Amino acid sequence: MYDIVRKQLSRTVPFAKLLGLSVQDIDEQGASASLEPAAHLNNHVGTLHAGVIFTACDTASGAALAGALLPAIMKTRYVVRDARIAYLKPAKGRLVTKGRLARPAADVLAELEREGRTDIVVEVDAHVEDDHAAPLQVAQASFTWNLRLQKD
Repeated sequence: MYDIVRKQLSRTVPFAKLLGLSVQDIDEQGASASLEPAAHLNNHVGTLHAGVIFTACDTASGAALAGALLPAIMKTRYVVRDARIAYLKPAKGRLVTKGRLARPAADVLAELEREGRTDIVVEVDAHVEDDHAAPLQVAQASFTWNLRLQKD
């Protein structure tokens, strides 16, 4: 089922699709997304544009959340309440973002069922990969999602 969600997310989020982002891995505790380098994604100094890095982090965050919510995804409304990012180094190369829930998915789902709503933080690390060097961390982001059960 996670593979179906991964493929669906890669195809259906219009802005992420426009940039060429794809969800690579997804499970109940996290997800990763990647982006191949392209000149049109760069800023005026030839590195990845900050907005592209943010969007890649957002994509990994949303995919991580979808993986966690899989058992209840069709009855849950979720929106970002807060987003923060720290840009650590200029980014050149293939970008990989990895999002993970700050607490276990089972705890989030239990609270959602019990309370009808909850917030969950998803932390994201962004790295650039190069065939000749170790991955270089270029950003850290945090997304707070507000979840609400929809009324039947």
